[in-house]
Amino acid sequence: MEVVGDGMIARAFVNSPMKMDGTVVFAAGVSRSTTTEATEFHREAALLHEAMGDARRLLYFSTASAHLYGNGDGSPRSEEDPVHPTTAYGRHKVEMEKAIRASGVDHLILRVTEVVGPHQRPHQLLPALVSQVNDGVVTVYRGARRDLIDVADLVTIAAELLSGGLRHATVNIASGHPVTAEEIVSYLTTLSGRAVTKVYVDTPANDYNVSTKRMAQHAPSTARMGFSPTYYRSVIDRYYRF
Repeated sequence: MEVVGDGMIARAFVNSPMKMDGTVVFAAGVSRSTTTEATEFHREAALLHEAMGDARRLLYFSTASAHLYGNGDGSPRSEEDPVHPTTAYGRHKVEMEKAIRASGVDHLILRVTEVVGPHQRPHQLLPALVSQVNDGVVTVYRGARRDLIDVADLVTIAAELLSGGLRHATVNIASGHPVTAEEIVSYLTTLSGRAVTKVYVDTPANDYNVSTKRMAQHAPSTARMGFSPTYYRSVIDRYYRF
């Protein structure tokens, strides 16, 4: 197994016991989902093209966020539903997925929600919120919802999918229980025991949710991962202390 990338997801696979000869795990995306820099998109595209030439099988990480699926109406979005990317990042991920499918390489594309784990960059959701809680002032985006998933669970699910019969497939990876920014901030505040000032920013209501039926069908271990409306708390508990 070859891992491309140096971020949290890449490190999790490097440190895992997975033995998948000929598999390239591509976890070398752009630095942040808000970027509009063409040079970053071109860099990922070039690395991906090289990886597709080296791989007998490719594991690629896309996004299951509103960046790709668009703002939903609350109904779970499946892998077969049309995508409606709302940002440059979302459009880029759509193009990367198309390139993989057109290449003919044996692949699994994992559309992942908000991954949480060690070695996250400071600008990412949980590190940024924890930093704000410690500083005593937290920005809360009304209408924002996130589906947190533990990077350790992601690795377990990916290993199970790779060892199964799925080929040339796309799979949503999520807990299936998105929570509001307010819920995440409130839980962090409770853990910290600190009094914080919340600064509210209104954003368009986003009831996006993704279907986890395909994931559950092909990765039965997910039934034991505790996915529920309070799963996000166990993920936070695992990696953050005040």
